[in-house]
Amino acid sequence: MEVVFSNNSKKQLKKLDVRIQQKIIFTLDKFKNNQPVDIIKLKNKDEEFRIRTGNYRIQLQKVKEGFLVTKVGKRENFYLVFF
Repeated sequence: MEVVFSNNSKKQLKKLDVRIQQKIIFTLDKFKNNQPVDIIKLKNKDEEFRIRTGNYRIQLQKVKEGFLVTKVGKRENFYLVFF
């Protein structure tokens, strides 16, 4: 299974503290190796998932060859929806 970052998610990850970046990469490595992680399917979204790692969230979208990381952020700002 392959996990690829979108350009936006790369920028979001680089803005975070180095320790947090390492924690997120470690969680994604566990996910790639089929080890248990806290993942759920997002409601009302086709083929989109969320992985929880501490106070941070990783949004993934299922694509043909694996998963695309579309968003990385802190829990407080992750679920904001603009009307």
